[in-house]
Amino acid sequence: MLSSGFANPETAASASPGSAAKDGCADCHRKQTSEVVAVFARSTHAKSKISCVKCHGGDDSVDDKEKAHDSTLVAKPSANDTLRMCGFCHFQPLSSFKTSRHFPDRRGAPRLDCTQCHGAHSVGAQARSFSLGLFCAGCHGLEYLPELPERFQQMLTLSDDIRSSMRDLADSGRAPSEEITKRRLEIRRRIAEIVHPADLRGGQEKIPEILKLGGEFKQIIDKAR
Repeated sequence: MLSSGFANPETAASASPGSAAKDGCADCHRKQTSEVVAVFARSTHAKSKISCVKCHGGDDSVDDKEKAHDSTLVAKPSANDTLRMCGFCHFQPLSSFKTSRHFPDRRGAPRLDCTQCHGAHSVGAQARSFSLGLFCAGCHGLEYLPELPERFQQMLTLSDDIRSSMRDLADSGRAPSEEITKRRLEIRRRIAEIVHPADLRGGQEKIPEILKLGGEFKQIIDKAR
C-alpha cells in the first residue's frame, strides 16, 4: 500500500466481486450494502478485475472488520481523495482535467470530481436513464453559465448514443466485433481529449471529425444487430 492510504495499481490485489479469489470486502458488504456490491459487479472496473482495495485501501484478505479496515482504508473519500484515487491509473485524463475551468485555481470555487461525471461504483455501467448531455446541461444553459455550443451538444448526444448502442448489442447476446470495439475506443478517446480539459475553442474544430466517425460507427453497429 502507498502511504497515502490508496493501493498501488502495480501491486494491489486484483480480486473483484464474483472472481475466484477471496474478496472480504464483497463478502461482508453483500450482507450490509448489497446494492453497492451489485452495482460495482456490473462496472468496467469489476470486469477488469480491479478490487475494492485498489481504490479504497484496506485489507480484503481477512474476515475481521477491524483488521480489514486498517489504517490504509479511505471509506468515504473526499473530492481530493477521489482525484488521487482515479489519478493513480488515469494520470493523463486527470492532468488534462486539472487545466480545465471545471477545476478552478481559486479556493472556495465549485469544482467537479471524476465521480460526478463517471459515477463511483458504477463506472462504465451507468443507468440507462443517464445522459451526459443532460448532465452537462444541468449547469450549462442556466442563468450563470452560457449554453454549450450546438456542436458540443451533438458530441455529447453521440456519446450517449454510442453507450446505448453498445448496451443494446450486449442485451441481444452479441459480443462487439474487434472493429466495433476499436472504433468506439477511438471516438471515446477523442471526446475525452475535448471534455476533460473543457476545450471549447479547440473542440469546435475537432468535433466535426468526431461526428463523422460517429456516423460510421452507427452504420457498422446497425449491421451487427
